[in-house]
Amino acid sequence: MTDLAGKKLPSVQQVETIIETYGRFSITDFAERFELEESVIEATLDCMRRLHRLPGGAEPPAIACYRDDKLESIVRCAGAKHGYA
Repeated sequence: MTDLAGKKLPSVQQVETIIETYGRFSITDFAERFELEESVIEATLDCMRRLHRLPGGAEPPAIACYRDDKLESIVRCAGAKHGYA
């Protein structure tokens, strides 16, 4: 994964927007829209690809939105709101 030390990370709301609109916009579009580096968007998409859809009716883990200001935890939190774990 790309070294993201010292780079501005997306918010949970921005990741939710990426989840909702994925495929309609390019990496460059998201980077410009959220004022983030393209490498951060690429790393976000990589984390999103590792999420798994929860089985029907399953509840996301209670700790899904614990955030430690790392990209993985931000993506996990946003994904939990959309049925991913």
